[in-house]
Amino acid sequence: MKKLYALALASFGALYSCKKEPASFKVTTKAVNEAVYASGEIMPVQYEVIKATSNEHILKILVAQGEEVQKGQVLAVLGQPSQNAQLDILGKQLRLARQNASDSSARGRELRQRAALAREQYDHDLAESQKYQELALEKAVPAQEAGNRAMKAQTSLTEYKNLQYEYEALLADQREKVLSVGRQLAELRQHRETNVLTSSIGGKVFSIYHTEGSTAEAGDPILLTGTDGRFKLELLVDERDIARVKLGQSVFFETDAFEGKQFNATVSKIVPVVQKENRSFKVEATVTDTGSFFPQSSVEANILIRRQGNALVIPSTFLQPGDSVWSAGANDKVVKRKLNVGVRSGQWTEIKGGLKAGDLVYEKAP
Repeated sequence: MKKLYALALASFGALYSCKKEPASFKVTTKAVNEAVYASGEIMPVQYEVIKATSNEHILKILVAQGEEVQKGQVLAVLGQPSQNAQLDILGKQLRLARQNASDSSARGRELRQRAALAREQYDHDLAESQKYQELALEKAVPAQEAGNRAMKAQTSLTEYKNLQYEYEALLADQREKVLSVGRQLAELRQHRETNVLTSSIGGKVFSIYHTEGSTAEAGDPILLTGTDGRFKLELLVDERDIARVKLGQSVFFETDAFEGKQFNATVSKIVPVVQKENRSFKVEATVTDTGSFFPQSSVEANILIRRQGNALVIPSTFLQPGDSVWSAGANDKVVKRKLNVGVRSGQWTEIKGGLKAGDLVYEKAP
């Protein structure tokens, strides 16, 4: 790409003398624009890079590049075909666990019935024990017989309590199985939902980065969707220049896809956080030109900082080290003058002091 220059002149009009050597130039007044250089890429105004959240198989891609899509539309499905079978199995396990955790389960009914019979037996044995205790006090039966009846009642009580505990343990175990299978089922459903990739915006499919049957690693982009016909620039501005960038400033940019053409944009957002890896700030600019640009195309841009209608300029090639220039002085003697320079570019340099309009300068010493 041809690099854009920070100094744009309203008209060229340079008057080089071809009759003498070295080349000369008469200092003149021109309109100049001061700008800050930035680079980046062009993207849709709204876009979404849909990525894989884990290492996954690309099961199905349901759209084609360039296709219009609606918000919420399913674009692709990740995962394995066996996941549907796993969902079915876990669903059946959950239903069975819930049934077993209820009073209607076969094992639960059995234990509940046995516990009820054991309670009846205990109530009977307890009544017999109490009866024989009274008879023993009246010396109607031997004390040993009363003791045997009491032991039998205690045995019946132990049997009842054991069955009751077994019944409650069964219910607790089945309830835990319900929770465990339920968690597995919820996780698998959530995982499957995560792997059903949908569009959060309406627009167009600009890129599809994977094919069906391939494997995407966690963080890999799968699709790029975005608004069609509306674009913005995502630029990086050096931290030494960011203080001069303001919202609403005009931006002139070029992109490799349209080499030699210049487009317009307007600064719409300045992210006030420095990018540590390159010591730059992110600046967004809304493209004012209409047309079909290519997302992620690289751009080089100038952010217009200052317009000045009349500025003294000389060709940058005339400027000597130390910001000085060879200039005609008294009696047409060529002398070296120290200058106060302003905006610089590859082609022109603004002169703020040391020369006046009409002064003759030379590219080299005579």
